[in-house]
Amino acid sequence: MRARFFAVHIVFALFVATFGVSQASGSSSAAALPRVLDVIVLAQGGVPVVGADVSVGVDTEVTDSFGRVRFPAATPGTIRITHPGHPNRTVAWAGNGDRVTIVLAQRVRRAVHIAGTIPGTARWQELLTLADRTSLNAMMVDIKDESGRIFPSSASTWGEKAGAILSRWDLQTIVDEVHSHGLDVITRIVTFQDPVAGRALPDMAARYASSGRPYSKNGQYFLDPTDPNARAYAMELASEACAAGVDEVQFDYVRFPDGIARGVVFDGGSSAAVRVSTITGFLADAKATLPDGCDVAADIFGFTTSIDGDGGIGQQLSSLAGVVDVVSPMVYPNHWGNGWFGFAVPANHPGPVVDGSSRNALDRVAGTSTAVRPWLQDFGGYGSTQVRAQIDAADALGLGWMIWNAGSRFHEGGIPTDAEGVTPAGPPAPIIQTKPSSGFWDVADGTTFTDDIAWLGDSGITHGCNPPWSDSFCPRRILSRGEVATLLVNALHLPASSVDRFDDDNGSTHESSINALAAAGITRGCGPRAYCPYSQLTRAEMAALLARAFDLPEAPGNTFDDDDGMGLEPDIERIAAVGITRGCGPREFCPTDPVPREQVAAFLHRALSF
Repeated sequence: MRARFFAVHIVFALFVATFGVSQASGSSSAAALPRVLDVIVLAQGGVPVVGADVSVGVDTEVTDSFGRVRFPAATPGTIRITHPGHPNRTVAWAGNGDRVTIVLAQRVRRAVHIAGTIPGTARWQELLTLADRTSLNAMMVDIKDESGRIFPSSASTWGEKAGAILSRWDLQTIVDEVHSHGLDVITRIVTFQDPVAGRALPDMAARYASSGRPYSKNGQYFLDPTDPNARAYAMELASEACAAGVDEVQFDYVRFPDGIARGVVFDGGSSAAVRVSTITGFLADAKATLPDGCDVAADIFGFTTSIDGDGGIGQQLSSLAGVVDVVSPMVYPNHWGNGWFGFAVPANHPGPVVDGSSRNALDRVAGTSTAVRPWLQDFGGYGSTQVRAQIDAADALGLGWMIWNAGSRFHEGGIPTDAEGVTPAGPPAPIIQTKPSSGFWDVADGTTFTDDIAWLGDSGITHGCNPPWSDSFCPRRILSRGEVATLLVNALHLPASSVDRFDDDNGSTHESSINALAAAGITRGCGPRAYCPYSQLTRAEMAALLARAFDLPEAPGNTFDDDDGMGLEPDIERIAAVGITRGCGPREFCPTDPVPREQVAAFLHRALSF
């Protein structure tokens, strides 16, 4: 058996000597190209951007679920990236490197709240003019507000059943008019607080179990967030808005009622787990349903930025992170109780309160593509100074903001002009990398196992750990017994076997390799008709496999102290005698340690080189 494997090694050695080992080069001579170029597109937070159009020269590719594209023959020039959820970005590429990682900026929107009664009136024109004079770049317009009324014309079937449609203005006309001013359109849909539908359609409302009548508190009626019809109502309005060209849908009152009274029931229950999964699930459905370019946002209570739970309403910020495009916490300074953020009266410190609550929100969405855009306060006795303090705090964090006043009356002196507005820091510079000589991005040059891993990849024994790209090796990932079987079969070119030796590998992707390994007498399994394919392989077990695979001679001796008395000690001595192992320390083999991929590379490289 050993002679056959030695011949295989000779063939491979001749291939390397003739053709060389492929290595990427970062030298200036590489700029002549064209060359293979990978582009990775990420959102801020390191989240892959799916569905982005990436162009290099005349070639365009669309990013996959990893945010990646590959150009087989890219020529130096400009990389252009477009995606409906992010500002476009262009990056100059001089032809150097094999991979460019580019982070896209988030859209930063600055808006004021426009009540649904205002579009089409003289006040509407005043607000458009206000936006023209200031750094506002968006208008937040109510479609359906706390009254339960739908202000624009609508084809919503549930709106018709509830008798909620007022048809005061045409949504498409308003969207086109706002866009003509160079502004984005955000629409607000009050989702589950609805006194009109709650009374007109009680079957989809939260209700008292004893009487069946809709639940109400302080004049508020809540639709049941677990009811599919209540969810469909909001989704109808959102889909209609996106079809009209709205840039973002803000779901407000997207929650369970606070302080749920005893005896109030919901179709799907109201435990903490149900509350969180219901609200998160509704917003996830909206994100999946609404088209690209129509962002999904959630208005949330301000205190959710600074607690870990859901506050009894289903709004758990850590669960919403990565689900929606934007979270907009209502961080109004006068809504915080005494002592918050170290202030006896938080309302007297509007800037620091917005700063503290926004930082807490950023911590909870860190590592996701979800943006934080707080609602700011222009009511409750606040004037231009207090409004500006809140805006300055949000701007300092690179956030957008929206200003709330129920009647849409704002202190213009508190809103920065274009000249005064703070431009958020742009995305980081692109990262241009040259592939290491190992052929894998996660195996740097000069590491202990670089040469072994390069050999493993170039010989075709492994194709990486990240299909379909297969350009990462995952060197420290522990291998299962099934995975090692496949590596050995590839390395030794073992013929397939039709004999099913074990029962516990049925359905495993490595079953054919395990059978081939057994047919060659290299494995005996881990028990009667058992191979334990999903168990981790230990270093001692690896030694036994190699000793049998290469039919190594007996090797009397005691090279290591920590394997004394083990049943596999003779196999460890056999691979030590021919230099396949050097141990894990002075007179130590670490026989019970699991085997990571990088160590298997070294074992196989030495085994086929002795």
